[in-house]
Amino acid sequence: MTGPLTGVATVFRRELATVVRTPGYGVLAVGLLAAVGGLLAAGGGGATGFVPAVVDLLLPTEALVPVAAVVLGYRALLADGASGELAVIRTYPVRVGEYVAGVLLARTVALVAVVGVPYAVVGVGVWLTAAPDTGIFATHAGVDSPLLYLRFLAFVLLLGAAYVSLAAAVSALAASRRSAIALGALALVAGVLGGDLLLLRSLGGGASSATIPGSLPLTPNGAFRGLVFEHVIGVAFAPEGDFVATGRAVGSLVGWTLLGAVVAGATLAYGRRVDAAIERVRSGFGG
Repeated sequence: MTGPLTGVATVFRRELATVVRTPGYGVLAVGLLAAVGGLLAAGGGGATGFVPAVVDLLLPTEALVPVAAVVLGYRALLADGASGELAVIRTYPVRVGEYVAGVLLARTVALVAVVGVPYAVVGVGVWLTAAPDTGIFATHAGVDSPLLYLRFLAFVLLLGAAYVSLAAAVSALAASRRSAIALGALALVAGVLGGDLLLLRSLGGGASSATIPGSLPLTPNGAFRGLVFEHVIGVAFAPEGDFVATGRAVGSLVGWTLLGAVVAGATLAYGRRVDAAIERVRSGFGG
């Protein structure tokens, strides 16, 4: 392994070791498992089947997964910059893009452990405790199946990956932990509520409901919700194709993930130059 992959792998191993040494992430995983399990027990869908379980978990997931992802990522790049480790790392033959890629890959692995494992455990619980016909593997509409829950889990991880990347961008932009928390909270509110508010506003302004499948995936949460309705809930009750444009929804989640990575990389690469330029402008006005 040579070239850029060497730098990415080195940063990845270092960042993964940092994640493993952070006990708070284990607490976060346990808390998420308790929350998801408790919500499912309260809703009762888990005793009926996988699709009813997904119905119970859909809306809470749109809040819980972004929160967990932002917690994983909001200090991912800030901590190294604040401690001076980033300056040391940049003295080695590791480019900014390699550094950002390694950090994001490690944080994505952490996402699989912190978010994916609790949801997988809940899915196994549904499989063991739900009605006997839940164990059937669906090949057509109207049949519940573990495969549908696996689709849901895949969409959960895609949603989480988008927010991890956006949180990493926040950590690169922030000047302190306090500002990182504030920016992370703003990103959460915008992502979780912004798309729905804009959609309601457009419908209230006279837009046709036929535009919903095209406009829904513009935000990460809207894309996630559309994919779940299209490929999990809708499969069990109706033919696919009525809820969202699948390619646009997947492209939206991937696009938000790439956007976060690009913003983080650009900020680390050019942030000092921009700050210096702003300072020169300020000095010019002051003189």
